[in-house]
Amino acid sequence: MQYNLDDILKENKRRIALMNEKYDPITGEGSHTCRRVKLKVKGLTPEVSYVPKKMMEEPFIKKLAECGDLDEYLQSKDIEVSQWARELANREYIKIRIRYDFEYWAASFVTIQDKENNKDVKFVLNYCQRIILKEIYDEYFNDKPIRIIIPKPRQVGVSTLSQIFMIWIQMTQTKMWHSVIVAHKESTSKVIRGMYTKMLRNYPKWLLDTTEEIKLFPFENSQKTKVLRQRECRITVGSSEQPNGILGDNLSGAHLSEVAVWKASEGTKPEELVQSIISGILYKPMTMIVYESSARGVGNFFHREWLRANSDNPKEKSVFKPLFLAWFQHPMYREKIRNYERFVSTMDDYEWELWNYGATLEGIRWYRSISRSYGDLWRFRMEYPSTPSEAFQSSGNTFYPARDVARLREGNRPPRKRGDMVADATYGKKATENIQFKEEERGLFQIWEEPDDEPIRDRYVVVVDIGGRGADSDRSVICVLDRYWLLQGGVVEVVAEWCGHIDHDLLAWKALQIAKWYKNALLIIESNTLETEQTEGDHFEYILDEIADSYSNLFCRVSADKIAQGAAPRWGFHTNKSSKQMVCDHQKKALRENMYIEPSKECCDEHDTFEVKDNGSLGAVDGAHDDRHITRAIGVWACYQYMSPPKYIEKRVSVETKTRFVGLSSF
Repeated sequence: MQYNLDDILKENKRRIALMNEKYDPITGEGSHTCRRVKLKVKGLTPEVSYVPKKMMEEPFIKKLAECGDLDEYLQSKDIEVSQWARELANREYIKIRIRYDFEYWAASFVTIQDKENNKDVKFVLNYCQRIILKEIYDEYFNDKPIRIIIPKPRQVGVSTLSQIFMIWIQMTQTKMWHSVIVAHKESTSKVIRGMYTKMLRNYPKWLLDTTEEIKLFPFENSQKTKVLRQRECRITVGSSEQPNGILGDNLSGAHLSEVAVWKASEGTKPEELVQSIISGILYKPMTMIVYESSARGVGNFFHREWLRANSDNPKEKSVFKPLFLAWFQHPMYREKIRNYERFVSTMDDYEWELWNYGATLEGIRWYRSISRSYGDLWRFRMEYPSTPSEAFQSSGNTFYPARDVARLREGNRPPRKRGDMVADATYGKKATENIQFKEEERGLFQIWEEPDDEPIRDRYVVVVDIGGRGADSDRSVICVLDRYWLLQGGVVEVVAEWCGHIDHDLLAWKALQIAKWYKNALLIIESNTLETEQTEGDHFEYILDEIADSYSNLFCRVSADKIAQGAAPRWGFHTNKSSKQMVCDHQKKALRENMYIEPSKECCDEHDTFEVKDNGSLGAVDGAHDDRHITRAIGVWACYQYMSPPKYIEKRVSVETKTRFVGLSSF
């Protein structure tokens, strides 16, 4: 690989400096979690600080800033200047600041145990925790409910931050704000209770205007729920192992830790336990729910929620903000390099990818050393992920290389429009008349590029994967691919997609409408579901024969020669072991060689969760889908291997073509 060592070292120095930037939560210097302004007041402790801008709206703080001197402020209020008066003024300043500045409060008054040396220390946020806090602040100080889901590497402090932020709300913001923390193990929940005990034992009484001991008392004889009397707040700490006794009513905050490894217990699935906990939390400002975990594979509750949080489809998208943390964002994952020139010269392709993701050279050196101690590299990458795709690996048997899928994601973007196709009818001959696109904010048909009137033959391809009718079944997908850029030496591009649940006969007519709207595109219907279900009213021959009578550019897998000899046409693409392997092998090549552009995040997610099973077959991992993926695999194969090259039409004539035939009888 060609590179300029001086440029690499300069950029590496910048990355290290960014994580090593001076950070002092007492003065506020180096904090970028919220917008801060300089406050300089002689006699205040500290005299110079950088406080949250929102805090400057407080009348007391405004007056302090105007005076610039604590004694002058006291005189302006006709208060005799004395050491006691200065102390009271400083305390008033602190009480106000801790309501706006979580970092200052934590570093000043929260005692925790340092994991490295087991000593009691004040809680100073690390670099990763400040990344998370910024996202929390963005919601909290804009009067939005806090809803965050975080896949994370090991030991970056997500749990500690989430738990202490909730008690900050309880201690400084409002009374009767009840919270719950659920860990994956009962032993972990005991550690959390110990953390709360230590913090409250060392908390100054004057901050709560009390002379009583600050501690947690049992709530109605509950072992898991305690009450902080001075703030009238309940705190429940439990585990998914022993969920009995976890209160889920009248809550304002919930932190659910290591959700991906929660196991079913006493007949309760993890998602049912989660729902029972969070159902009592209203979606309103001053509420908080955090899901965090090492990802631990796909198909589980945590993975499904991550996909929903990242969805572009408003009907599927959840209210949670997705936040991924990579291992290299934590400064502790570094190893000293003695000879930079020699180290850089030995970096392999994947290590260069780590560099492109944003890792430092010292981080890559650590990664190289530690990864060698793992028997399976994919397990290591799941523990210390560089990308969400690595975090959610289910095994080492994924079909598409993660780096190729990551490159495919570069084409992801939101659709230009959403809506649905309408015509004079939803099925039958009239369904082909007056076809129009009707824009709807939450429509199932999303469009990245509309059809245009360029006189081009063999331009568009529409592929249909037939799913189930029920909400829990696979969705049906109609994908539109555009071959226009092949004329310019470019690649195929996905330009539209319909995705949802619908009766199969109505799906076929909707696909016809979309294909007709996209300039009489080649329509390829994956026919397996129709051929295997054999249910009354859904017989595949009936449905596809009826479509063929109304649309001439329909894919047929019986050769023209055989039909001429009297064979019946067999409409649709039949996906069996051989044909599926063929189109998926071609799709692997397409990703490797950048042969098509994919705007859908969800489709890229499906590529990440497509694997080789133990019996050698191909399919989605348990709990995941591959309906979008299969439309792309068939469509991209057809664009490059089956269809003639697109070409301009010299005269403006109808671009509707005769029915296509292809021999796939060997599959």
